[in-house]
Amino acid sequence: MTDLYTISIDAVEDMACRGRVHIINPDSLFVPEGRTFPVSLIFETWFPEDDEAPSTAVLGDEDPFVTAQRPALEPMIYCRREIRINEDGYLLSYDGQTLLEPRQHAKDVPGKRRGGGRDEISEYFALDVPKEDLVHHAPSIVTSYEVSPLRNVPLLREILRFNDGDPLTEEELAAEEEAYEGVEMDEWELLDDGWELMMTRPFEERPYADITFTVTDVRYLKHLTPGLRWRTAIWR
Repeated sequence: MTDLYTISIDAVEDMACRGRVHIINPDSLFVPEGRTFPVSLIFETWFPEDDEAPSTAVLGDEDPFVTAQRPALEPMIYCRREIRINEDGYLLSYDGQTLLEPRQHAKDVPGKRRGGGRDEISEYFALDVPKEDLVHHAPSIVTSYEVSPLRNVPLLREILRFNDGDPLTEEELAAEEEAYEGVEMDEWELLDDGWELMMTRPFEERPYADITFTVTDVRYLKHLTPGLRWRTAIWR
């Protein structure tokens, strides 16, 4: 998936976390405002999908409190549930080895399938999980979430002067500003038109929003340490 944001953690105090979300992709010129966003960030740092993710967790050293929630939370994050089955088609537990009780056959599992296969653990297939499931579950993890207005949004004058990398003279700029007189541009229009300009600026001067969220249990923030920074494709 394509990265959309850079996340920076600034402070963690008790059950509150403060950070910044920098916009790094012109296809996503906003910061998500629903509580599902910080829930997904928490999950991402606990259980990174690849070796480049930022989690400081050591394999086998995760907090049992959070690890126990993975089977239920992971399908909601990715809108898909992976189901493992044995050779006879009966469902296995999350470890892909233990037979679930009471027994249930794969053909009796409701929902729309999204393919499947076999890996070194077992056979498996995937089911769609409604995105509303995470919306309903999020308040049990994140009690509050605030997003500031975007900072460092370029001014129209700055965008006009930049002129796609071919800077205007003062006279040319004055003529362009006159042509735009009375025109009101939305924030996203400024971000869109000024994208090339923003990419020439140092990272700290690019558009971002401050975020603050609180959780129901301090253990959710165990790995969100101040100074941590990573890119993410999470969009909601």
